Amino acid sequence: MRILHLVSYSLYSGPLPPTLGLALAQRQLGHTVWLAYDRKRGAFNEYEEAAAPWVDPDFDPPVPLTLSTKSSPIEYVRDVQRMRRLVKEEEVDIVHMHMSHDHGLAALAGGRVARIRTFHAERSLIRRFGQSWLNRRADAVIARCHAHRQLLVTRFGFPMDRVHVISGSINSERFAPATNSERCKARAHFALPLDVPVLGHVALIDGRGQEELLDAATALGESALHIMFVGNGRREQALKQRIDNAGLNDRVRLTGYLRGGELLEAYAAMDAAFVAQPGNDASARAALEAMASGLPVLGVQTGALTELVDDAVGYPVSDRRVDSVASAISKWLTAPSAADTRGRAGRAHVIAERTFQREAERTITAYEQVLRERSTRTAT
Repeated sequence: MRILHLVSYSLYSGPLPPTLGLALAQRQLGHTVWLAYDRKRGAFNEYEEAAAPWVDPDFDPPVPLTLSTKSSPIEYVRDVQRMRRLVKEEEVDIVHMHMSHDHGLAALAGGRVARIRTFHAERSLIRRFGQSWLNRRADAVIARCHAHRQLLVTRFGFPMDRVHVISGSINSERFAPATNSERCKARAHFALPLDVPVLGHVALIDGRGQEELLDAATALGESALHIMFVGNGRREQALKQRIDNAGLNDRVRLTGYLRGGELLEAYAAMDAAFVAQPGNDASARAALEAMASGLPVLGVQTGALTELVDDAVGYPVSDRRVDSVASAISKWLTAPSAADTRGRAGRAHVIAERTFQREAERTITAYEQVLRERSTRTAT
């Protein structure tokens, strides 16, 4: 099968990492795969990481695309023309669209190719001008959780059999439980004592649950509990002021944005992870990273987290209210052996169900269904 992934995104975050993981796995299954992404914008500040260093140039389609939401009208029209040419000359079977910008380009390019859309963020499920036209030009769509599937069916009228639920994945070889030596090294690196419980939070600092977590820790009054915030964002200074006002400077670490091995070291320093909401990939990648690292997850029950975090692998948090978060933290702290058991169960679940190979197999099955249906319609 010949597959073209379109991701009009320039950062190594949101939809780009899971799409890259899927593309790699599809190649390993023997398919011809290209991945085009935003080549115009790059990264903008210290808490953003450009996609380019992560994507092997071997994934570049033979016909270059700008694929940027900031494209000029000339660049946009040129992309439509180039995509039309690319699909025809390379005999592409599937155009897999990951953003609304991609969807529009692929729809305008036309052709007999099958078009599949993955919805990576809940904001994409809000009604907008032109969305009905776009949706009619998708042969099938992929949702990251059943709640999103239901919205696609009821809000946009997709037939149930055209909406596939394919959960997000993670590289469980890269994200793995730390050895005791790695844990000691990580604690020293982040100036954290060895004998205290550390609850980590990996997310953009922009209303992603940092304030609720800090307030819950304050309300508990557990003097041993340490909090570790990994990330940057526009509300970072306000968070620092909140930490200072609460008198928690000695028990809270802000690491900034971490890349590569530094991120792995952060997970090695943690005993558990708190996740308040899925990010821009809708599959709760931070929760998957933590679970692959053998950590129990305290997950607020929203979106994909509802299906990912249960009592077997972590601590479901009913909502983001401070008392709800505090209750989950208290439950985690009072039974360390149970927490370890849940962490191990979480990693086992990731290995069994959330690998990119498994996702690639499910996605190829969805492609094959679409191609069969198109062939049947053409024959009749």
